[in-house]
Amino acid sequence: MASRRYFEDFVVGQRSSGPSWEVTAGIGPAEFPGLFGDAGGTVVEARWQHLAPVETGATVRFEETVTRCRRTRDGMHGLVTRHGCVVDRRGRTVCEGSTTVRVLARGSGPDPAGRAFATPEWAEALAGLLAADGRFTEATATWDGAIGLRCGAEEVQLRVYCGSVLRPGTRTPLGATFTLGATELTWTELLTGPDNDFIRRAMSGQFDVRGNGYEYLRLTKVLDILVDNARQLARQDGAA
Repeated sequence: MASRRYFEDFVVGQRSSGPSWEVTAGIGPAEFPGLFGDAGGTVVEARWQHLAPVETGATVRFEETVTRCRRTRDGMHGLVTRHGCVVDRRGRTVCEGSTTVRVLARGSGPDPAGRAFATPEWAEALAGLLAADGRFTEATATWDGAIGLRCGAEEVQLRVYCGSVLRPGTRTPLGATFTLGATELTWTELLTGPDNDFIRRAMSGQFDVRGNGYEYLRLTKVLDILVDNARQLARQDGAA
């Protein structure tokens, strides 16, 4: 039996895969190897969709990525969200979704903010790095507006005025000039992956933009610099 894993054992960006198994009577998420038993917690949400039919007798494997870790208000538990997919022998994803599990914590924190994407704490830490990046200061030296960043259901806004981030938080007085949004999995892959491939992901439609599209296009370079700093923040917390 696998040993219990606590909240602190999970880190956003962790990737793992289970052993291959033979499909005997359809694919039920509760049967995925390692999905629930390794955490020893309570499932609070599960969303899955079947993308392709799977024949009985087919061999498939399960892969997952931790996309969010949030401590509960009592301080002694945490919510861990993992995106998973079932892949067949041809590399085709036949089922995917996410599961959030409530698990016991070893202590009461504090938790690092670098991988809690689009939270107020993350925005504050990111603003600190941007203030020290001359590329960001130069690229926004004449700009006045607010950049919104949305990760799943979480959103923060960075109020930028003449090279400085003034008010990082969930809202700004006049709202975001534009908001860049994507799924938790997309942000996790972008900020914890080997390279900053923001431009490629944006061009392939993995991000959606709400608000002033012209200003978004004009600030593409700024967003690329912002992602560089967010990746640095994530690496710092990952190392810690």
